[in-house]
Amino acid sequence: MKKNFKSAIALLSATMLIFCCNQPKHKPTDEVYDEPEETVKEISFDTYSAGDSNEAYLISLEVMLPELENDPVVENIRRDIMGIFNVPNANDPQTVLNRQLQQKKVEFTEMHSELVGDGFYDDYVPQLEDRLTVLHLSHNKYFMTYVLSSYGYYGGAHGGGGKGYRLYDMATGNQITESGFLTNKSAVTNLLRTKALKEYTNENPGFEVFDKDNITAKENFFVTPDSLIYQFGEYEIAAYCYGRPTFRLHKNEVKPYTNPESPIYKYWFGE
Repeated sequence: MKKNFKSAIALLSATMLIFCCNQPKHKPTDEVYDEPEETVKEISFDTYSAGDSNEAYLISLEVMLPELENDPVVENIRRDIMGIFNVPNANDPQTVLNRQLQQKKVEFTEMHSELVGDGFYDDYVPQLEDRLTVLHLSHNKYFMTYVLSSYGYYGGAHGGGGKGYRLYDMATGNQITESGFLTNKSAVTNLLRTKALKEYTNENPGFEVFDKDNITAKENFFVTPDSLIYQFGEYEIAAYCYGRPTFRLHKNEVKPYTNPESPIYKYWFGE
């Protein structure tokens, strides 16, 4: 196990040396909250959390679940969200988070002990970290949006984080996927590569992607009143210093490739 930790840290450090560059000027797209509508269900959101911190580690878990008694749509959304923790049918979210916390504490205690024993903390930040939040972002009469934010530090030159989005159909509670609302993914991918690379490069003159084929229309997206926005992760398409790029397509550009029966189309253009 020690050998695996050493190899992982060495690789991470080498990666930083290779891909070191100036911070990007591009700012992440602001997340948009929908204005309340009379037709929107009145749903409450209860927050469950678990955490622990000491010199060896910091662990934080937080999940916000929709609450509306005897509503099958809300129950479907709750089940899918709890599925992130590998327990989709959990009736007691707090117990699930507490269990996850205890498991992570055991892992981090062992990891910390091995790293200290190997002397790695002469050069690296000593506190291991693991953070995850699963929060309600917005909802309207067509769909509900959740955002998942994570950060982890397991030794090495730096930690890493991610941000993901899930949209749920307010008529069924099922997750909205690309295949459910795009009729031509290839066409949208071509739009994304052409427009996004041009705009991003203008703001970041030294920007280069590992491979432009990595820029595709994919499941990690969210929707604003006028745009479809794709979120990419650290190292997914470019060096770490470029962060997590977000690329925007205006709804009118995407309209020819959007299923008119989808909740996203109805949200943008009416029923």
